[in-house]
Amino acid sequence: MSVVTAGRTDAGPRRSRLWVALLAVSLVLNLCFVAGAVWSRLHPPAARQDLAERYRQMAAELDLDAQQRAAFDRYVGGIRNRTEQMRQDTDPLMSAAWEELAKPQPDMSRVERLFDEAAEKRRAIQHDTTSQTVELLAALSPAQRAKFVATMREWRAAWRQRAGSR
Repeated sequence: MSVVTAGRTDAGPRRSRLWVALLAVSLVLNLCFVAGAVWSRLHPPAARQDLAERYRQMAAELDLDAQQRAAFDRYVGGIRNRTEQMRQDTDPLMSAAWEELAKPQPDMSRVERLFDEAAEKRRAIQHDTTSQTVELLAALSPAQRAKFVATMREWRAAWRQRAGSR
């Protein structure tokens, strides 16, 4: 038996084992991919929860008494109202500014004035929201206050991460 003949007979089983191993790895990777896709459909990330659900969850985590719960509900209702009011107040201004910018010769002083008006309306609503937040925090215990602030920071970080990944 020559060296060439011996090499050929050993290569066959090695190659078939290599193909079996490659197919097994491919199968495992495909199964992991499918399982991950199914899991992500069944368990959406917390960031996708609607805001009402997030506030309900926060209220439960804060373990509010009846008086605190009433203050929290007023706070959440106020947030919703202010957010809607801000949209109603600023959307027409922003649209008008962008329409002006779309013109061949936009009036930049008008564009700046419209953006400034929208920013001023947002600032006023943020000021109002800050006052309402301080009022709510005054009704909470120190532990609840710390939990509220930590949760809001987490929400903001998650929002920034989503905004940055777009």
